Amino acid sequence: MDMTTKGAGTIIAIALIVSIATQIFYMATLGGPQPSDPAAGVTHADVVAYFTERWAEIAAVWMIELAAFALIAIAALVAMTRGAPMSWAWGALALAGAFNLIQLGMGLAMFKPAATGGAELQPVLDIIVSGAFFFYFLAKALIGLAGIGFGLALWREPSAMTKVVAISSILVGAAAAIANIATLPQGMALIFPAGATGTAAALFTGLAAMLVARQAGAKE
Repeated sequence: MDMTTKGAGTIIAIALIVSIATQIFYMATLGGPQPSDPAAGVTHADVVAYFTERWAEIAAVWMIELAAFALIAIAALVAMTRGAPMSWAWGALALAGAFNLIQLGMGLAMFKPAATGGAELQPVLDIIVSGAFFFYFLAKALIGLAGIGFGLALWREPSAMTKVVAISSILVGAAAAIANIATLPQGMALIFPAGATGTAAALFTGLAAMLVARQAGAKE
């Protein structure tokens, strides 16, 4: 059975919400390597312990995100090719899904081997992590841009509730796009504002995408 435009929007909204939930869960329960000696900070031994002892949990969360972003990329391409409004926004969302697949693939395939391969590989791990986060920030920026597009499409609708979603998607999307584009050349320096705005944009972009897709699907 072919995926409908309405179905594509629903899948995107659900998948984005799943990605938000997994990010919150990851930060709350896993978070990253913790120093065994707070005075010494995070050492290479702490990094090794983190990726060795908690790898099963890390991999499970990332695999769920991998599936979610694969669905987002596919569903966005379906909506775009079916002629849903704001085709460039669907294209941005499809690219965001693809770039998230790259950064998650780097994490799953490269983080643990580089972390546990010896202290001499720490610079290599730092490079890999920076590269993965570059795609992470790029994907967040694209989600923000997609949110702007969907918000503009919804702004034409007469419903007050739809206009609330539209303006929220535009404003939060713009904040995410600006923050994450600004972060790209900065590395990890602005990770928290970039990540926070990007996560908020994912929520409103998902809602806006679902509404745009429903309207387009009603005309099919």
